Amino acid sequence: EWERPKEEYASLHGSVLEHILIQFAAAFFDVGEHGFMRLRGADWNDGLDMAKERGESVAFTAAYAYGFELLAGLTEALGREVEIAAPLKELLEFQEADENDPEKMQAALLRYCGQMDQDAGKTTVSSHVLADQLSSMAERIRTRINRTEWISDGADMHWYNSYYDNSGRQAEGLRGKNVRVMLTGQVFTILSQTADEKKLREIVRTVDWYLYDPARGGCCLNTDFKEVKLDMGRMFGFAYGHKENGSVFSHMAVMYAYALYARGLAHEGWKVLECLFHQSMDFSKSRILPGIPEYFDGRGRGMYPYLTGSASWFLLTMQTQVFGICGKMGDLSIAPKLTAELFRAGAAEIECTAAGRRIHVRFLNPDALDWGEYQVTSVTCKDKTWNGQGLAAVIPREELPEDPVLSFTVELGRKENENV
Repeated sequence: EWERPKEEYASLHGSVLEHILIQFAAAFFDVGEHGFMRLRGADWNDGLDMAKERGESVAFTAAYAYGFELLAGLTEALGREVEIAAPLKELLEFQEADENDPEKMQAALLRYCGQMDQDAGKTTVSSHVLADQLSSMAERIRTRINRTEWISDGADMHWYNSYYDNSGRQAEGLRGKNVRVMLTGQVFTILSQTADEKKLREIVRTVDWYLYDPARGGCCLNTDFKEVKLDMGRMFGFAYGHKENGSVFSHMAVMYAYALYARGLAHEGWKVLECLFHQSMDFSKSRILPGIPEYFDGRGRGMYPYLTGSASWFLLTMQTQVFGICGKMGDLSIAPKLTAELFRAGAAEIECTAAGRRIHVRFLNPDALDWGEYQVTSVTCKDKTWNGQGLAAVIPREELPEDPVLSFTVELGRKENENV
């Protein structure tokens, strides 16, 4: 409701975009000797706090590839010139060939920082050019990871290495007879599409074999390294199965489910969520009141209830991936990935918010079709009906009724062909 001139809004958007670009570029160029983002004092896992000199986070490098693609799409949608700092423009134009030399990347970042300490001035750049640069940076990350981080157990299981330790070694892989696997790197390589369809399936098979324990609530954070790794972090000082060392860490398990759904593996994603749910609800196992804890220990007991990060990601996954309700450039997108068991008497329902309104969405599946068999045929609200476009329906924001509470009925029908 602010009454600002249109040109002021444009300036605000440019400032926010510039701020985000700086954050992304700084992380992209702050790499270690293997070309991946430095771990420094920790990433998502604050137990990895003892690899400040040579540690690298392949997992978060992959996460940034996902972020770069999202940012590229938003930047492309601006469709205009934007104003950014001149040194930032120069940094984003860094030659791709030089990325094979981590020292050159670090030098470019330090040069940028030195220039920004002065009055470097501003320049304009097309949002389309920026979007192309951001997409290219995402692809370069994916290529870099695939070139060196796809590893195996020496047999037929494959996955991605997630970290480099403070000795400059890959944290995962085969060490003697001990196989070391971490879930974090798999989540973000899946989500960022670093893993192609073949590698995606291999990762799922590896996680199921080495990390999935339904008696403890599902996907463990890592296998037992059988070592107090002082060149990695205090997580390895915890007894295996506790906290960040091999527990079923709810937050990352839910993010794994989110990543699987995002890649269309609804059945695999639901298995992860359902296992967490049943473990939380079974007091005889979890020994906690219903709710999602930070983690389940080696005995399957819930510890540190109620963790907001895990809870919010669980709800986010249910709304935006399972039921498929989310915003799309201001419009309402409905793209369900509901599996057959989630329908009761041919229907599934959810209440949430969208565009400042409380909405109730009822999905009708009269033919009891499973995910992969149905498409969205229509969406109805009051006297308005919108046709589906294959797996989704997008309702323009301006076409939503003004009522503060809205009820939608989503009709699901059999796919017309396999390419829908």
